[in-house]
Amino acid sequence: MVDLTQVMDDEVFMAFASYATIILSKMMLMSTATAFYRLTRKVFANPEDCVAFGKGENAKKYLRTDDRVERVRRAHLNDL
Repeated sequence: MVDLTQVMDDEVFMAFASYATIILSKMMLMSTATAFYRLTRKVFANPEDCVAFGKGENAKKYLRTDDRVERVRRAHLNDL
């Protein structure tokens, strides 16, 4: 079995761990930012999300796209 100190000394593993931490942190931050923008601007992607704001035809007006929300949503697609 490999000793933990040997793994921590491996340069490739440390690079992988660093980049994985950066990408996971970015993903969590951007998903929170996207949810914030969707809720504050009442812009949703599917009908199930609109139920809290209205029923039937009233809920359909929240199924739309907004440039500001789409900009935040696309920002997490640009990886390192």
